Amino acid sequence: MSQCRGDPTGRPCKHPLPSVFIRVHPWLILFMLPIALILSYFCGAIPFGVLVGRACGVDVRSVGSGNIGTTNVWRALGPKMGALVFALDVSKGVAATFLAKLLVPNHANALALCALVVVLGHTFSVFLKFKGGKGVATAFGAMLGLVPVVALGCFALWSLTLWLSRTISVASLAVCFAAPIGAILMNASPLSIGVITLFCVVGLVKHVPNIKRLKAGTEPKIGQKKVQSSTRKEELVSE
Repeated sequence: MSQCRGDPTGRPCKHPLPSVFIRVHPWLILFMLPIALILSYFCGAIPFGVLVGRACGVDVRSVGSGNIGTTNVWRALGPKMGALVFALDVSKGVAATFLAKLLVPNHANALALCALVVVLGHTFSVFLKFKGGKGVATAFGAMLGLVPVVALGCFALWSLTLWLSRTISVASLAVCFAAPIGAILMNASPLSIGVITLFCVVGLVKHVPNIKRLKAGTEPKIGQKKVQSSTRKEELVSE
């Protein structure tokens, strides 16, 4: 256990990481931060929805809505596979924030930047020709590492809204509006608030097709089969 600098009592510091990761010279941040950002991007870019679908012999991009996320996987492959994709997408956000804490410890801005990049990696995946999902699940995982209380509050809101509306897109939209307010109320750092707000802006833009279907009354609910359309627009989504 390392000794706190500037502590006249000489009391040891309690750190969650080994001291080898804590004693990072400031100039090393210039080297470690780009590595953390690159790893975060590629972590986010892994299209788990596509991979799980292929493992089950189905290309989820060619069935249902064409989405690669929880909702379409749930409809195409069942609730177990949908839940698996949700958990894997959340784990990407958690992993990126863990990498930030490991490689650039005690650096709040690095943590916020890695949280941002992992969601951008999911939304603009290099493995899908820079297309991807809405990033709701991955953003939730990133927020768990960034502002845990806000993330848990958003999950509670998402669950309640889903229970009331039976529509995943409605629940996700509610979170997009509530998350920045929660970050402000919890006195998160300005960069963290900005990152969470950007999460939500990207999420809202990605939800435009869902908003149009909600207005038209054609957005499917949980347990309701989605009607196929010959004029379906290509959309890659991850709830």
